[in-house]
Amino acid sequence: MATESERAGVRARISDTAASVFERREGSVLVGLIGIFVIGVYIDASRFLLLDNMARILRSAATTAIIGYGVALLMVTAEFDLSVGSMYGVAAGMGAILIGGDAFGFHPLFVVAVVLVFSVIFGITQGLVVTKLDLPSLIVTIGTLTLLRGVHRILIGGTTASASDIGILKWLGGPIIIADMPFMSGPIRYQVPLLHAETKTFGQFSIMIVWIFVLLVVFHYILHYTRFGLHARATGDNIDSVETTGIDPEIVKLGCFGLCGLTAAFAGLAFLGRFGSVSSGSGNGLALVVIAAVVLGGTKLTGGEGSMVGVLFGALVLATANNVLALAGLNVSGWQGVITGGFIIAAIGLDVILKGFSYDLLRSWYAQPLGNLLSSPATFFRTRAEQKTTDDTFGFLMLTIGVAAIGTNVIAGVLGNPTVSAATGLGVSDFKLFLLGGWPETVAQIYLFLMVLALVSYIALEIATQVVGSDGDYEDTLATVCYGMAPAPLFAVPVVMLGFEIFFVGSPLISALIASVPVLVLIAWVTYAGVVETHGLGRREAGLAVGATALAWVLVAGIVAIGLSTA
Repeated sequence: MATESERAGVRARISDTAASVFERREGSVLVGLIGIFVIGVYIDASRFLLLDNMARILRSAATTAIIGYGVALLMVTAEFDLSVGSMYGVAAGMGAILIGGDAFGFHPLFVVAVVLVFSVIFGITQGLVVTKLDLPSLIVTIGTLTLLRGVHRILIGGTTASASDIGILKWLGGPIIIADMPFMSGPIRYQVPLLHAETKTFGQFSIMIVWIFVLLVVFHYILHYTRFGLHARATGDNIDSVETTGIDPEIVKLGCFGLCGLTAAFAGLAFLGRFGSVSSGSGNGLALVVIAAVVLGGTKLTGGEGSMVGVLFGALVLATANNVLALAGLNVSGWQGVITGGFIIAAIGLDVILKGFSYDLLRSWYAQPLGNLLSSPATFFRTRAEQKTTDDTFGFLMLTIGVAAIGTNVIAGVLGNPTVSAATGLGVSDFKLFLLGGWPETVAQIYLFLMVLALVSYIALEIATQVVGSDGDYEDTLATVCYGMAPAPLFAVPVVMLGFEIFFVGSPLISALIASVPVLVLIAWVTYAGVVETHGLGRREAGLAVGATALAWVLVAGIVAIGLSTA
């Protein structure tokens, strides 16, 4: 039998291990990548685990990762380049025109050299504008983004431009035929047990997958094992003090701008080597995707720290997420934009979130307040609510909404299972609320619903408490409303009723509203305790304030019901 001290030691080691994982961004992104991978296996393992699909994911991540290596090195110095997407398109366009244009027809090797030299010079020029004129790189590269986009459209002259003979470019973006490789007599044949009924073949993959890892080694070495990389990290960490050490931060930034342009042009030429042609829209929006992968992978927005391995992980997260969307039948441009935008926000927020993340924080934000509220709302608001900060109160509200969203999807998933549906006699199948779709739409709608409820509660309660002569202020109202939403996860039941159109009176909407009444009563009860304790009101005045809030709920619900009935 383990002693209490031994168990405490094990818990401490587990806690330290978890903390170290979250302290290193690569570890946390790897956990996210594994999670997305598991979702892909769950959706359709037989298609997701094909070698062709794995190669497709890597190829999709290649462009983001290759450009990301240069962007990460630049961001380590606390500078940005939003023009990499445009440089990517210009490089491909220049290559197509110089190789296949009527007036040129140069040798592909010469064209590659010209394009890469041009990209380095252009990058250094951007760096000179930023460093010598002391202008923000974010603003400068927004300008060069637009400039290069215009150049790209002028170059191709129409919608597309093609290269007559890509030649050496096939070694940048073309396919590798497995049968042509040494010691290989044909494609790889395989069969995953329990998944594939017949033998599958894997015959080729993009050479860009090889370049991902070759350039990863190169840029990892530059960043961590060269004097230039050390100077880049020192420049981003503290540019004011680095000048006293003999390091010239302007030279370092010029080099990073040049390398950033180089990787973007390399990826553009690889694109041309893969397809043999380029369109006017090539590279649009690519910069934001790259920056999302870079920051998601551990490169700080403020400079001084970066990870090339993290860049690869970040690119793989985005590529795998889009691949899973395709497996789920959501491979439309809109959802890909939603996923990419979400990861950009997450990438920016991770710098703040992971810096202070711990299981103790989650416990103090949600578990402990919830336990105290379940025990005695009045005691909680009397003794603990005033000790909570704005971060605590908003953290509790966001986690409450998260629990409600998870609970709704879990219940819907269980009841929607054909076996459970048949056993219960419900006969339900597709789950949908006001917007069609699966769990992402459900989460978004639950978030919107509960935030509207909280906002209406705050406005009504703030006005009502002031009218009846409250001693409290807006912070007291905020704490009362946020913690008053503690019973909100119980809304999962009426939401599922509405989504599956399960009703016992009138219509599904009316039945869901009736089923919501007990939950609203519980919210009103907890809110009442908060009003009494935080606003210093008597029972009668507090009852009037909460009653006014409930009246606001009814008014909003009536407006929504009328709007939906006439839709």
